[in-house]
Amino acid sequence: MIEFVCVVQEGCIPENIREDLANGIVKSCNEVLGEDQGPIIFHWREIAKGLAFRGGYPSTTSQVKGKIPDGCSQENRELLMRKICDSWSTISGTSDDDAIIGIRDATWQG
Repeated sequence: MIEFVCVVQEGCIPENIREDLANGIVKSCNEVLGEDQGPIIFHWREIAKGLAFRGGYPSTTSQVKGKIPDGCSQENRELLMRKICDSWSTISGTSDDDAIIGIRDATWQG
């Protein structure tokens, strides 16, 4: 199983594009990890306006935190993160700097 938590700032990532964003992540996972990795589950979290700042200003940054099966090579992990970032930016119309992508192994406890 693959799991993603997508943390977005209120007003920055509209609900009506979130399914497209999830589909872009699924496509990226299938291309890099293969289609036999099990279901891909999404959790969306929205941070209310005024509760997150970056550089002293309200944040527009989204975080996409993934948990994938153990054993992914660093090369494939980096490729997956790049594909997710590219897809996210294309669909949302945001820059690469507005998305933080993290992918960890399922059993990593850190």
